[in-house]
Amino acid sequence: MTPFQTILQDIGKQKYAPVYLLDGEEPYYIDRLVEALEQIIPEEEKDFNLITLYGGLTDVQEVIGAARQFPMFGKRILIILKEAHQMKDLADLGNYIASPQPSTVLVIEYRFKKIDRRSKLDKLVSKHGVYFSSNKIKEYQIPEWIIGFCKSRNSQIGMNEAQMLAAYLGEDLQKITNELDKIWINKDEGKDITVEKIEKYIGINREYNMLDLPMVVFENNYGRLANMLNYFSANPNAAPMPALIGIFCGFLQRVYMAQQTPKSTDRQLGIWAQHRKVAVHYSPAQIHQSIVLLEEYAHKAVGIEANNKDSLLKEMVGKMQVVCRR
Repeated sequence: MTPFQTILQDIGKQKYAPVYLLDGEEPYYIDRLVEALEQIIPEEEKDFNLITLYGGLTDVQEVIGAARQFPMFGKRILIILKEAHQMKDLADLGNYIASPQPSTVLVIEYRFKKIDRRSKLDKLVSKHGVYFSSNKIKEYQIPEWIIGFCKSRNSQIGMNEAQMLAAYLGEDLQKITNELDKIWINKDEGKDITVEKIEKYIGINREYNMLDLPMVVFENNYGRLANMLNYFSANPNAAPMPALIGIFCGFLQRVYMAQQTPKSTDRQLGIWAQHRKVAVHYSPAQIHQSIVLLEEYAHKAVGIEANNKDSLLKEMVGKMQVVCRR
């Protein structure tokens, strides 16, 4: 498999392969490569020399017919075959790949799926073209990915800020880059990412950030906890119960793992310093009881055995504090 950066660099140097096979579960890298390849056709030629086909609506003969054409008013034709996994006779493209048209660049987009690495098609692409598999990044890798991505854009971000973004934005790389662009578009403030910029441009309110609530509860920070609970009670859309329960669950699971594993495994398990801090002060039994409470309130959040849904958060946190008295 050819690395992502190598493919981008070759495209930038106008070193084009006749065939690109792009597969995998992470759409971000596939989209970036397709965007880069689309630029090899000048804007004024795209109506003639850029052809997009869909696997569920075409067959191999149509793809080969388009690929065997000569470019009009330009040097090359770009064929993008989207949703290639829906094409029943995709394997028959092997005959074309073995002897591709020199003036054609064929892009086979096999997103969200993995092509059989034992197949004849895969071997032919690896021999005559470029194969790239876009693997999903694991949750614990997201903060370091954010740091690396910012560095590639000549911007600095600390681990705490990267973890903050990862917890808030999840594993959607496109969403993460879109949110970072909201900061970078304001060039007069510099490119480095700070908590203040995250609050200002992305909208993560550090004072009333539901991602911080589990840590506030287990640190016994009573003043801030009271303020947060009052704010969330008055603004339920800022912290929906299902989302909060998911955040608590992820937090407590990592605390529990921190109690059972050495620090050397923290990176692999996504355990951060705050999880270790809580793990020291509470027993595994207390953490387990807290997780059981989450299951109870997950049912209540959807109306099962819930007397008053408006007070569920305060009720749940109150019980959790009783269970986790030091």
